[in-house]
Amino acid sequence: METRWEEFWWNHITGPNVVVSSVVSALLNGKMVVLKVPSDLPWRHSMRSAVHTAFSERSDCSDVVIELIDLRNENARQMQPGRFILDRFATPTISRGYREKSKVTVQDYISAKDIIKNRIVWIKGIDPDVAGEWIRFCRGFSQRSAAQGLFVLEVNENTSVTETNLLRVINFSDCVSNYDVQLFNSFVLGNQKQYSDGWKKYIAVCTAAICGVDAEISQTMLQSLDFRVESPLEGIRQIDQMPDFMRRGENGSNHVLWHYRNGDMALLEHRLWSAQVQVLFPMIELERVELIGRYERQIREVLASGGITQYNQILQEPMDVELGTLSYLMGAKMEDGFYTLYIPSEEDRKRIRFLHTCRNQLAHASCCTPEQVEQLLK
Repeated sequence: METRWEEFWWNHITGPNVVVSSVVSALLNGKMVVLKVPSDLPWRHSMRSAVHTAFSERSDCSDVVIELIDLRNENARQMQPGRFILDRFATPTISRGYREKSKVTVQDYISAKDIIKNRIVWIKGIDPDVAGEWIRFCRGFSQRSAAQGLFVLEVNENTSVTETNLLRVINFSDCVSNYDVQLFNSFVLGNQKQYSDGWKKYIAVCTAAICGVDAEISQTMLQSLDFRVESPLEGIRQIDQMPDFMRRGENGSNHVLWHYRNGDMALLEHRLWSAQVQVLFPMIELERVELIGRYERQIREVLASGGITQYNQILQEPMDVELGTLSYLMGAKMEDGFYTLYIPSEEDRKRIRFLHTCRNQLAHASCCTPEQVEQLLK
């Protein structure tokens, strides 16, 4: 059966699942929830579905339903929170029965009339300029339970809000990092047989570094791009043209598509470079050590002659010899016409020079090409 990756992300990856379980726990404990999420939240609908499923599994209240309201579409008259809830859920008679100037708060009236009984009202589409009104509205209730009715306010991550005894604040960015995306990528790549394990590790790290916490963009790239011949930055160009992502990253966030559309390629290239340093640098170093071990006797003889310096220090141990020094010694000739360091294998000589080129590029903050990565991962 084909994996539904949007469900896998919210149910099986640690950070996203912490978001889901934290919302559910707060509701089970009778707390209102303010859920702070980025405007570019991956698989937003699946998050709500995961909360609904987990709440149903853990709750003893089988009658409680989670009801989703899109405030942008359903509050065209821009009513105050209390009046909107009365108009939305109460009968006309009960709704008209509340008077704003009475001594009874609208929250107490809603509670007394059981207007949101057995409902968890999930409000989305809250514009930043009215988020404060809805937060104050939720704070106005007394201690409650799910059976009496609760609210989840899905607000922008930049919304300022303070927790109270009744109000739980859950911030997506506090729970989820690009390490979660990297782990997620590893699962997505698990069954892709065209890549070796080395390629899978490289792709998982690079894609997470570029895409940040948008696992949806990352998963799309993993399934649409051939990383052996195409750069991850080419994958972003392709995704930018996909209709499903035309609005993604449009709110001036730190999102990868926002940077791409604004021509900030230097930042995206830096993200790719940092991932290459993380994965490729250790591989180059391990291969350097292996090559030196293979020709340790020849290298030690050269160093014994004295005068071989590196970073203004005389070299004495073969394992201290860097790739640049190896390349230089292989190309330098002595007075008798022989090379200072003779490596008999032409293949190894080419490999040393290739490794030096790649290491030099990375050391100078320049990315390796897909062709170079292919050679390194062989």
